[in-house]
Amino acid sequence: MAAAAQHIARLAASRGTSATTASSRAHSAARHPVRLLAKPRSARPSAFAADEIGAAGDEEVNLKDVTRKLMDCRKRKAASNAVDLLVSLGRAGIEPDLLASTACLGACVAAGKMDLALKVFEEVFDKRVVEPDEVVFTELIRGYLASSPPSWTRAMNTLDRMEAFDVVPGALSYNILLAKCADDNELERAEDIVDRMADEGVEPDRFTMEAVKKRRSIRSYAKKVLML
Repeated sequence: MAAAAQHIARLAASRGTSATTASSRAHSAARHPVRLLAKPRSARPSAFAADEIGAAGDEEVNLKDVTRKLMDCRKRKAASNAVDLLVSLGRAGIEPDLLASTACLGACVAAGKMDLALKVFEEVFDKRVVEPDEVVFTELIRGYLASSPPSWTRAMNTLDRMEAFDVVPGALSYNILLAKCADDNELERAEDIVDRMADEGVEPDRFTMEAVKKRRSIRSYAKKVLML
């Protein structure tokens, strides 16, 4: 678990701050290794996230409260604050859970900081500090499709990558892909995605038709193949 702690600690140096600040934080993390499973009773919040958790550092870090703040960071697209909060959990001896980690990743994606989002994925999910689910991957897919131009290759590679984590892509993932096709009027790509859904036995849900409703051609093809 010490190795897992180091993965979380390394995120402190990955956020979008000045070189001096990042270096200082990384050095601090190196001198004070994080133990994710240490007893949190006497834990104090990270100085990096004092403005988010507690003004004077007297408030004990609490997973539920930090998760709530992380979800707020996602709404505010506050990527740097989100990373600070996730790091503060590790420094306080609290292992982050799936919800907290996903919220942090989502904040980075929402802010358009895909490099930072990928660093979070690498240190938290790739190194199995937390096991990812489909939602984690859809956050990355959304980020790739929101880029200009959309990075379809990376989005589809992310879909393929789920298998390595024993995650099965479902309607949630495909609906995001189809919605982007509808937004950009990409009929041929949409047909390929619908065909893949059918081939892999992915059941459409009530949001599938919603995803393609703005394009008659895509909607008609999805209805025919997926029997919507």
